[in-house]
Amino acid sequence: MKTANQNRKGKLIWEKLLTADAGFELKEVGRLLSEARKRRGMSVTELAGRIGFDRRTLGQLERGNPSVSLGVFFQVLSVLDLLRGIEEALKPENDLESISTAVRRIRSRRGAARKIGDEKVNF
Repeated sequence: MKTANQNRKGKLIWEKLLTADAGFELKEVGRLLSEARKRRGMSVTELAGRIGFDRRTLGQLERGNPSVSLGVFFQVLSVLDLLRGIEEALKPENDLESISTAVRRIRSRRGAARKIGDEKVNF
């Protein structure tokens, strides 16, 4: 039986839309959530009850299914007391790509400023 997230051949539509990196990271995050649950001695049934969703939805999240909503993801993080980690990772000072981009812009501006400074500009 096909679900709403499957095309005619039964392949999940999400698999076509996600980059390989995104698909890998989703599965890894799901695995890490499963480990965090187990470290706390919680069963799937217990955590599902605490987050207010069924076992199937939690199982999909732990397998890295991209169709599970962010709301469910954040609810699990909240119950497992892991929300701080997400917030910390998203802070500007921890965004390495953003920092690299800013450094490149500054270096680019310095180069442009040197070129202008080297030339005599008359206004």
